[in-house]
Formats: sequence, structure tokens, C-alpha cells
Amino acid sequence: MTAGTGHRRAAEAIAEAVRQHLPHAQVDCVDLLAYTPAWFAWSYPRLYRSLVQRWSPLWGWGYELIDRPWVFRCVQPIRRRWNRLMGRRLLRRLRDQPPDVLVATHFFPADLFASAKQAGVLKARLVVVITDLFPHRVWFAQPTDAFVVGSSPTRDLCRQRGLVADRVHLLGIPVNPSFTQPRNREATLRALGLAPDRRTVLIAGGGMGVGPIAELVHQLLVMDPDRAQRLQLIVVCGDNVRLRRSLEGLSQQARLPIRVFGFVETMAKLMQVSDLLVTKAGGLTITEALATGLPLIICSVIPGQEQLNARYVVSHGAAIMALRVPEVIDAIQRLLDDPATVCAMQERARALAFPHAADHIVERLILPLAHETA
Repeated sequence: MTAGTGHRRAAEAIAEAVRQHLPHAQVDCVDLLAYTPAWFAWSYPRLYRSLVQRWSPLWGWGYELIDRPWVFRCVQPIRRRWNRLMGRRLLRRLRDQPPDVLVATHFFPADLFASAKQAGVLKARLVVVITDLFPHRVWFAQPTDAFVVGSSPTRDLCRQRGLVADRVHLLGIPVNPSFTQPRNREATLRALGLAPDRRTVLIAGGGMGVGPIAELVHQLLVMDPDRAQRLQLIVVCGDNVRLRRSLEGLSQQARLPIRVFGFVETMAKLMQVSDLLVTKAGGLTITEALATGLPLIICSVIPGQEQLNARYVVSHGAAIMALRVPEVIDAIQRLLDDPATVCAMQERARALAFPHAADHIVERLILPLAHETA
């Protein structure tokens, strides 16, 4: 869905894996918002962005409130009717062209498909791939044939909240195969106009380009000359055009190499040539970093799901939490001076990763379910 870049990337990774395993199958990777009313498709991502950027405490309060069992029980019937109303065009298409297996990587289509199954409108098997490390109750759409989770604590949480144990599968959050493909680091850095002998810090704010990116870059440009000589930056601004233009102008005068990008489809390449990632705590961004063994400095969290994502990787030693710009600068400087700690964080990141999650989801769930419906 265009409401979340990470959800879309997970869906695309699974679609690509299905095409590899079932080359003759028809595989459609669908953005549900394209089937909703125009006003809803326009407002849904913008409302979310406004809430998390300008009213994040309100978002966090609502997230926690609706996750309470008694509140969710009151809200869910209304939410389900609303989802059916907004998604009715897609349901008509699925009735006309019935699929064998449906895979949802966002809670909106997960609930839409589950409600249609419950009503007897859809017969397809349903797999829900949870793309947060600690999911909200909105993910637990019923009836669902299989839930895929990305960590042992997530699996335990699902079982505690009443999901049938044999329907919860610890297979990981799927990432594109490009994140695990070997790459010539030196050649790639040179192609980007960067130096192979410098430490590379990748700064990213998700698809929306949120977080203190501009202030952070400004502060890195005035760090002490000795460290600046060992450092270079890659900055990904997402669809934040104003931020990208501002930093592109700044990079022309910088005393250390900086490459500035907008929205990119080459995040795998950028992660694989980097030594550190400074980012917000989005579930897919964290998952992709773990798959490449890239240590994280988490500089921004959206209350709710991202707070829990961040705690997980920090508690396992793959990330450092630094929510103020001076703390981020200090963390970068300390890690520049301590390559042994960076190496240890890389190993811990790889230990948490499920780099072949997409293939395993297809092999262990989608293929068997498709054969059952054949």
C-alpha cells in the first residue's frame, strides 16, 4: 500500500519470490488504496503523516488505547464495516477473478480479506505477513489461515492474544533478495562518487523523510577535522522534496563527501556499502538493515509500533537509541573510534535477521495453501 513504503516493499519481495517458485502463476501486487474512493486514497496517507509528524503524542495515545482488549472489541465491528465499504471495488474484482491465495502485508487489506472470507464472499486462503516486530491488535484479522511474524517475542505475543499456535509462523519479515546479494563495495562507492577508504554513514527518514535529518547533517559538517576526514554521508530524503533540495545545496559546499537522494529503489545498494545507518524505527527499514548486517542508530520513533521495534533491536545489541541530535553525533563519533564495537553490532544484527524470509513464506505457506485450493 502507498500508505506505507515498508508494507509495499514487503509485498513486492513476496511477489518476486512467488514468481521465482511458480513461474507460470499469475501474481498481482495490488495497492488497495487504488481501489478506494479518490478522497479516501488522497486523505489516508496524508492524515497518517500529519498525525505522526505534528501530533505524535495523540497518535501514540490512540495507538495504545485501541490496543486495549475492551476498546478494540468496541471499535472492531465499526472498523470492519468501514473497511468493507472502502474496499468494495477490490472485493468485486476478487469475486470476478477469484485468487487461490491472498497475502496481506498491511492491516487494512488483512481485515478486508478476513471479513470477506467470514462473509463467504471470498474462498481464497489468507496469509497475513505482520511487518511490525510487535503488532497492534488490528493485525490479528480473523479468519486467517496463517500469520507470519518476525521475532520470537512477536510469536509469543500472538499466542498470548489468542491466535492458534500452529497458525503463527516465525519466518521473518520479507526483504528483497537484493539485500543479500554480494556486492563489490569499492566499485559501488566509486560509482556513487564516494571514497572507499572513508567510513560511510547512511541517514534515512523513511519514505516520508521524517526526523531531524537536516539538523543532523549540519552538525556533522562542523565536527572536528580529524573525524570529518574519515567520514562521508549518504542521505535519503524519501519524498520530502524540500529537505532534498536544501541538502543538495548544502552538499556543494561541504568539506566531506555527501550524496543526497530523494525516494530510492536502491536502498539495498546503499545499505550494503554503509558502515552505520541513522534512521527512524520503521519495521521494514530495521529488517533490511538486519539482513545486511548494518548497525543502526535510531534517531526518531513514532509512538506505538516504532517504540517497540526500537526497543527490540537495542536490547539485542544491534542498535543504539539516540533521540536527540547531540546524542546521535556522539554515537557516530564513538563508533568511528571503536571499530570492534561496530563489528560486534554487525554480528548481532545478522543474528536477528531472516534474510530469506520471502522464499520461506512461499515454500512453507503459499505453495502448500495453493495446492490445497487447486
